Amino acid sequence: MQSSWISAEQLAQLSNDAEQAFISPLPAFHVIRISGPDQKKYLQGQTTCDINTLTENNFLRGAHCDAKGKMWATFHLWQAGDDLLYAGFRDEIQASLVQLKKFGVFSKVSFHDTQDQLAVLGVSGPQADSLLATLGWTVPERGQLVAVPGGQLMALAPQHYLLVLDIAAAKQLITAQPGLLAAPTRFLAQHIQHGLPYLEQALIGEYVPQNLNLQAIDAISFSKGCYIGQEMVARMKYLGKNKRATYILKAQSAETPAAGSDIEVQLEQNWRRSGVVVNAVNIHGELFVLAVLPNDTASDAHLRLASAPDTLFRLEALPYSLN
Repeated sequence: MQSSWISAEQLAQLSNDAEQAFISPLPAFHVIRISGPDQKKYLQGQTTCDINTLTENNFLRGAHCDAKGKMWATFHLWQAGDDLLYAGFRDEIQASLVQLKKFGVFSKVSFHDTQDQLAVLGVSGPQADSLLATLGWTVPERGQLVAVPGGQLMALAPQHYLLVLDIAAAKQLITAQPGLLAAPTRFLAQHIQHGLPYLEQALIGEYVPQNLNLQAIDAISFSKGCYIGQEMVARMKYLGKNKRATYILKAQSAETPAAGSDIEVQLEQNWRRSGVVVNAVNIHGELFVLAVLPNDTASDAHLRLASAPDTLFRLEALPYSLN
């Protein structure tokens, strides 16, 4: 999957210097259209979220897991007419789609790539609500979805939105509002600071949903009944089996570690492997990281990047509770 609605040259011209509200094209995020009379019933048995709670005015966060509860994908899901739209980072969406198609042959459901139809953008930063109002759009409440010209706008977190438009509307927006545009990394840095993960290729099939805090962002229903991986996900909750969580780390560094890079913790005079990078963005030497670590990691723990020992992290407070 490779998006073609915005060129590499256009992306290269976008700045990371936005200090106020901005709009970021997100060509690395993709949308799958799911159709057919069994679409909701099928997804109900495949995902961690309760599809029956979906309405025209909300969207769902969720995960798609294997039988051991390890995630192929995290995603956002919403209703679009008679179909469902399923969005996420390209690596995880591709991995999930393979599995959805494999088991979908037994149901009346079909899956369609929309890379030549839909574009994904992010709206974020201080005063993002005011930016939306300036554009003449309704500002949705957190977890809600509103229609905008050419698509839908979803409130992921305070001042942080996902925008999915048909390609013509997306091109019109970026042409009409060049002063509001920022590089994708600017949006992804905000995404990290809101504690919102996505799966890059190196981590697909590695973690259960609670390792990435999905229970804290309403991406797991513990009352919906059976789905693939449900037994393991439930054990993590009810038997206290989960020993890891995702944390926000920052550092002053020239590094941008890849997903799966090791993080070490200091124990007296020694350092040992403690966790891994989930997502990382570097903006002008400020490194923003989501990392899976033991869930008893102390707030004053000394952490560093194993491949660049001079990169020393500070642990930031999560914007939600893990309890």
